[in-house]
Amino acid sequence: MNQNQPTLSHPAAHAGLFIPVKYRVFRNDPIFQDRFNVGRSMDLSMNNLLLAVGRHNSVNTTLDMELDFSQDKSAYVVGKVIEGVDELINGIVHHFDRIVFAKLDKEAEDLIVKQISNVNKKTH
Repeated sequence: MNQNQPTLSHPAAHAGLFIPVKYRVFRNDPIFQDRFNVGRSMDLSMNNLLLAVGRHNSVNTTLDMELDFSQDKSAYVVGKVIEGVDELINGIVHHFDRIVFAKLDKEAEDLIVKQISNVNKKTH
């Protein structure tokens, strides 16, 4: 399986999964000890995520990201910003970046599939 092209029996599967996401400009380093930002995922699929951010990252910026599903379950992925969107919610402008995954290993893929499946089981 090509690690850069994740596949799933239901490629459109996604979930409104609200988890912390550590991110920074790409260094190809899965260790997040310092100099990172924290956003929150708003929607997660096998191919991309919508990330709530304090300020937009430039389009085409590559990011190291750690998706924190729980204290002992996290996934390191590399993604590229494809668009920034502002949305007015209750009179407050919220910033979101759409990020497409560029590097996703098998372990991260399996964890994301499991988390999406768990959320979708609870909502259906």
